[in-house]
Amino acid sequence: MTAPRLDFRALQAGRGYVIFYRQCEPNHCPGCGGSAWHVGRQSAECARCGTAIPHFSPGIPIVNQEG
Repeated sequence: MTAPRLDFRALQAGRGYVIFYRQCEPNHCPGCGGSAWHVGRQSAECARCGTAIPHFSPGIPIVNQEG
């Protein structure tokens, strides 16, 4: 038995623009433009202004929770 295939393009179109923290790449804060981060298990928080963004995880699609 095979797992059902997900259309990641359709999921992305439904959720809109999402900012992710990407490991091993330069990340700039969408709030203040800073580049220092406190990195946790599921999110990263800007050291300057406290804006939190989720980690990028290519294997797990982000589903829109609004409805």
